[in-house]
Amino acid sequence: MLRVIIERRIKPESVENYLELIRSARKHANHFDGFIAGELLQEKDNPNLAVIISSWESIESWNNWFSSNERLEIIEQMRPFLEDDERIIILENSNILG
Repeated sequence: MLRVIIERRIKPESVENYLELIRSARKHANHFDGFIAGELLQEKDNPNLAVIISSWESIESWNNWFSSNERLEIIEQMRPFLEDDERIIILENSNILG
């Protein structure tokens, strides 16, 4: 299993527009092969910092979603509402603890 963390800084006047688009992205991801779960978090005292944590069956399933037309279209619509490019961290289970 794989976890993906996406961090986005939203322009102050654009939070509602962003939330509408992220709901659409979630709806599309729910029907995508390999998607397990996802959640949207906001920094406690800064609603302009959004963090999405999603779980995927494999790197292949994430890569398919990442490069899908559905995601690319939503990201293109989202760009005007963001302060800068999104930051993506891909995590996998570690064998450190045995």
